[in-house]
Amino acid sequence: MTAQRLTTSRRLALRLIAVPLIVVTAALLYYGLRDRFFLPECDSERAKQTLADVLKQLELEPVRYEPITTVSSSKTQIVCNATLPLPDGGSVAVDYSFYWQGSQANMKYSVARRSDGNSEEKKQ
Repeated sequence: MTAQRLTTSRRLALRLIAVPLIVVTAALLYYGLRDRFFLPECDSERAKQTLADVLKQLELEPVRYEPITTVSSSKTQIVCNATLPLPDGGSVAVDYSFYWQGSQANMKYSVARRSDGNSEEKKQ
């Protein structure tokens, strides 16, 4: 009887360790591999960070990254636009899209800075 209790308690301990470990591993795999299979949504953290990096290269740093609008969305391309406020009172209008090129997600964008009725456009 003692051996049976010992076996039962070992099984319980194994389950208590194994189940959470499997759940954590599955979550890490899902979120880590998600970027390889899905394009980012327009207002996702991944998209906002990519947009912030692009705008920083252009020496534009908006006060906030909203509102961001999804123009269209499919499995192969997501099209977005945003008019973001700048610290000097102007704004930056950004049209951008995420698309697949082979197995790599890429971004195409058009940026126009607007201040006092003037507009300066940059594309890639």
